Amino acid sequence: MFPAEPAAATDPSRTMGFTEIKSWLRHRHPMLYLDRVLDYEPGVRLVSRLAVSAQMDAIAGHFPERAIFPASHLSQAFAQSGIILFQLSTSPLADDELTLVGAMNSRFFRIVTPGDTVTIAVTADRLVGGTTFFFSGRAVVDSTTVAAFRANLVRRKAADMGHQWW
Repeated sequence: MFPAEPAAATDPSRTMGFTEIKSWLRHRHPMLYLDRVLDYEPGVRLVSRLAVSAQMDAIAGHFPERAIFPASHLSQAFAQSGIILFQLSTSPLADDELTLVGAMNSRFFRIVTPGDTVTIAVTADRLVGGTTFFFSGRAVVDSTTVAAFRANLVRRKAADMGHQWW
């Protein structure tokens, strides 16, 4: 149902550092969660990494007496991994295009706290017409699965989504 535990990258040409990740995502601080892409194969899979720090904005208020990385932010990191794999599998987004999460199913098994390094592995399940992408994956900390996901993304032109207030 979900991909096997991610393996370490073996080909440096299939990795991405933080600067390159920013070229694939429109997200910026404080909503950019991926630190590194460890490995990828377009149309097949992507493995990314997120280092959770006590200095993250999300940790400051969640919760002051016991810091926990929000599950919604872990879901966003998973979606960002999927967005990159979607583009690698089709083409980069045009300036007037956006990706939207059509649906996401998630299951959380353990909390994630500052000091954890989360490895996210996503697998391409199905691509429909280059505009809809179905994918699944899991998040792992120290070989323990902390969450599992299934989702789909759609590619849309911003103008097709109605009047934009921005």
